[in-house]
Amino acid sequence: MTVTAYILLNVDMSTQTNVYETVKGLEETREVYQIFGAFDIIIKAEFQDNDQLSNFVVDKIKSLVGVLETQTNVCAATV
Repeated sequence: MTVTAYILLNVDMSTQTNVYETVKGLEETREVYQIFGAFDIIIKAEFQDNDQLSNFVVDKIKSLVGVLETQTNVCAATV
């Protein structure tokens, strides 16, 4: 079963475009948006399992220069 997650990022504004462009190119990314509000970027991504999700957030997202905070929301059901 595929794991779908929405990952919200707060980033240093001077790095927002670079973070956005990098995330667009990641294999797991399905959609990515620059947004207004409490967060700066939202990513929709799909994974084979929770371990792949964890590795994506820890190794690929949190390691990006300028990422200040993440919030991961895992989808429980789809319509």
